[in-house]
Amino acid sequence: MKIKNFENINILESSLVKKISLYISDAIKNYGDARILLSGGSTPINLYSSLSQENIDWGKVKVGLVDERFVDQKSNYSNETHIKNHLIKNSAKTAILSSMVCCIDDELLNLEMVRSNYSCFIERTDFTLLGMGNDGHTASIFPNDKESDKLMNSINIGIFTTKAPNYPYNRITCSKEFIAKSNAIVLFFTGEHKFKVFKKSTKTNVPISYFVKNYKEMEIYYTQ
Repeated sequence: MKIKNFENINILESSLVKKISLYISDAIKNYGDARILLSGGSTPINLYSSLSQENIDWGKVKVGLVDERFVDQKSNYSNETHIKNHLIKNSAKTAILSSMVCCIDDELLNLEMVRSNYSCFIERTDFTLLGMGNDGHTASIFPNDKESDKLMNSINIGIFTTKAPNYPYNRITCSKEFIAKSNAIVLFFTGEHKFKVFKKSTKTNVPISYFVKNYKEMEIYYTQ
């Protein structure tokens, strides 16, 4: 596992944009398309804006979400909306984004639809960008949540629902085994507290611990 500690966020984002662009370009060259899974939240917003300006054949790029809040796409909590606003523009406006909220009125039907839509990512994912919370959660797999605990103890590859400790409570997430199938994973976080959580994760059983302990090829992009 490679830990890369950057002097500041600008240098980190510049390096990570180049890294993601290379994964995408190599996948297009090798397979004819690229399939990437991205995390939401505020941390990667500027990263996505920079990535959107890269000279890539974006029409051959399929973008999925690592996880989502079960909210309307008009909501400020929507990961999809954040990615649309910051990535699916400029050169990347032709990228194909797969939603995790297809039917806001029926959570079970929505889950079925998302599982169908994300089958291509189960078949192959070329790159996944993970984030991490202060509690050690990653994707929407949380400590002290029954559904998340089931996922942590399961080898199922797919899309599942979980409960977050804060609003919006209803979440949709790729399972840990789904994420682990990715050809490349980068964990991106900032701040001293999260670095301490990350360092402790080798000795704890918070959700990010699974990847720290088992995915030795994962790269860590970190800055204070």
